[in-house]
Amino acid sequence: MGESSNRRIRPTRRDLVSAVVLGAVVAPLTYAGSVRQKQEGEVPLVHSEDLGLELVGWSRTMPPTPSFPARIDRYAAYDGGTRCATTAKPGVVDVKNLILRTYGDRPWSIGHPCTGGVSEHAEGRALDVAFNAYSRSSRKAANDFFWWLLRPDSHGNRHAMARRLGIMYAIWNRKIWRAYRPDEGWLPYSGTPNPHTNHFHLSFSWAGALRRTTWWTLR
Repeated sequence: MGESSNRRIRPTRRDLVSAVVLGAVVAPLTYAGSVRQKQEGEVPLVHSEDLGLELVGWSRTMPPTPSFPARIDRYAAYDGGTRCATTAKPGVVDVKNLILRTYGDRPWSIGHPCTGGVSEHAEGRALDVAFNAYSRSSRKAANDFFWWLLRPDSHGNRHAMARRLGIMYAIWNRKIWRAYRPDEGWLPYSGTPNPHTNHFHLSFSWAGALRRTTWWTLR
């Protein structure tokens, strides 16, 4: 089955605020320390496709972006997991490192055991990173990342970084974005039993997972 690629990283104090121990879907991610219960009536905020409307006027923290020519990848088609090969794929590790360098160390997970079924996690080409939708600062950081991931580039290419990284779909804070249905934008995601309010999820195409998209080939 291969070795798990998960590591436990000491989260910052702000990421522990309102942290919820990830359930069976994301079991390898763990939190330590005290947990604040959400206030009655408190809900995570998500608005529109950019996931950042609540923060208009604020500066955004985004990963450093190389300069690319206009040529860009097609949107990733859906290609779900079919086998058990949990070793983390290099493109997924690169994106994990990019996120941690930009937004600080926090729990994360890539390869999951196949006992719960085969998925992109079981193939080492899916990434979970802990962000807390009930914390304004943590929610802002995740929203800033998705703003960067899905905004047009200087050439007018829509969803530019998602295409260059080979992102197949993303789930965060009760919403899902699909590269294979890009015109639909962010759609509601129930995600029972896990609505992804304590982490976000990225699934990669094989091209992205293996560093064969323009993020790596045109830099």
